[in-house]
Amino acid sequence: TPEEEIMTTPTAEQIVRDTLHIMSQGASAQQRVVDAYLAKRNRERDINWVVIQAAREYGATNMYADRARLALAGGIGVREADRFAVIMKEELDHYRAYMNLLDLTLGKGKEPPDGEAFHYLNVQFTDRGVSFHGDSGAIVARKWPEHHRFISLWMKIYNELPRWTSRLLMTQGEGGSVGWHWCMSNLPGDDEFLRLAAKLEKTVVEDEIFHGPEEIKELAASFDPANALPWDETLNLAREMRYLDVRERNEQFQYPLTEAELEDIRRAIFEDTLAPSDIYAAVA
Repeated sequence: TPEEEIMTTPTAEQIVRDTLHIMSQGASAQQRVVDAYLAKRNRERDINWVVIQAAREYGATNMYADRARLALAGGIGVREADRFAVIMKEELDHYRAYMNLLDLTLGKGKEPPDGEAFHYLNVQFTDRGVSFHGDSGAIVARKWPEHHRFISLWMKIYNELPRWTSRLLMTQGEGGSVGWHWCMSNLPGDDEFLRLAAKLEKTVVEDEIFHGPEEIKELAASFDPANALPWDETLNLAREMRYLDVRERNEQFQYPLTEAELEDIRRAIFEDTLAPSDIYAAVA
């Protein structure tokens, strides 16, 4: 647990330790969501979370393509361009795997009940910032308000915050979300769907577990106080992202946790009383 939060210039070690601590607490919080899903699980919940997850992976593939184009305009080299290609292939592989899982529970080739699901992460990166594409923002706000809250904060961080702080907190996206995948990789093997879901999630974790910590370490080594918010403000924004991520995952599972239970999680995250998971122990 970090001893202090209020400091003028955090060391590189503090930046890594504090950021991974909050992300590890996020994984512990996600375990409560997954446990609640399992306790109230039915076919409708299974279909809903898989469809949304497929939409997230589809959207992530397009997002990285946008970011690659922007980076090329900024003059990146061949190796950096290849790094984007590797990540895009990972996201596309994950998308196809979730679609195969959907076939298992919905029926091969059948359309899911929600025809608007792929608006879920239909965002675009341009030289003016990140935003929803077309009408997707309005659709998401209407159908998935918790996800809209998370993405709206994520966009604000990218578009408006000082550059160094923005880059650090963006690691709370994929880097923080791997905590949910980690919890899902430990699903019980009660039936074929859960066994295949756990196997898929293990693959996602293996692909993505290093992304967040590696970037955090790079950013910690190049801390730029002139382009950063005060450290305590940065940490509270990281906590807010982890809490809103819990809420959007609860929505993805069709609300198995109550508002009172979500409030308990929020309090534990912000008061730093939630025991962190050991998800990043091997990569910290």
